[in-house]
Amino acid sequence: MEQKAINLNGLQVHYKITGSADKPAILILHGWGSSSDSWVKIQEMLAARKYLVIIPDLPGFGKTPAPQSIWGVEEYTDFIRRFTQTLGLEGFILLGHSFGGQTAAHFTVQYPETVEKLILFAPAIVRRKAGFKEYILRYFAKFFGFFLYLIPFEDLRNNIRNAFYMFIRRRDYARTQGIMKDIFKKVITQDATALCPQIKVPTLIIWGDKDVATPIQDAYTIKERIAGSSLTVIPGQGHNLHFVVPDQFVQTITQFLRP
Repeated sequence: MEQKAINLNGLQVHYKITGSADKPAILILHGWGSSSDSWVKIQEMLAARKYLVIIPDLPGFGKTPAPQSIWGVEEYTDFIRRFTQTLGLEGFILLGHSFGGQTAAHFTVQYPETVEKLILFAPAIVRRKAGFKEYILRYFAKFFGFFLYLIPFEDLRNNIRNAFYMFIRRRDYARTQGIMKDIFKKVITQDATALCPQIKVPTLIIWGDKDVATPIQDAYTIKERIAGSSLTVIPGQGHNLHFVVPDQFVQTITQFLRP
């Protein structure tokens, strides 16, 4: 496995690549708060099955610096296009997890000629409108934020703020720093459900039935809207099942990719 870096419009983009250049290419887009590091085992397993596997650290994650402006899914999609063009990738297999799956769906609709097959692993495509509980939490968060500014010590304020967001199950936001907090607040409002019928490439959807980050009902919503797609539900597994059952995860992928 090689760790490489390229410069894209002034952004030093780090990525991992392994496998032979003459083999089918798989591009993996990791989820929010993750990086290429969390996919090393899957990358090695797929490379052993004769694939060239490439995993970038998306801007703001891993070793790749954050964007200088507030990006949405559209900007991340444009970034992936520049990245693949620079590497000379065409006709590749695209795998996206969670936020990476949301970006993968946008990319496939916008650049269908470049994607041979699509794998959506618990993609954050369906964004629900806030319910009563969500409104209460938002109100409480605003009140809590006002209270924090009365505390004179910045480090203490940050520690209390992060503990609060962990308490209300906003771990991704709590672990995000700087401009990435604004990017997070933007991307979580971007629903891609309407894009699903525009996906025309062969598509596999993978989901764990115990996923609490992206509920299992979203899997059926997405499958219903992507014509000809197939869905594999892995029992007893959650949002990061590729950590827990990597063999089953890779087997599911390779079965789908067989000619």
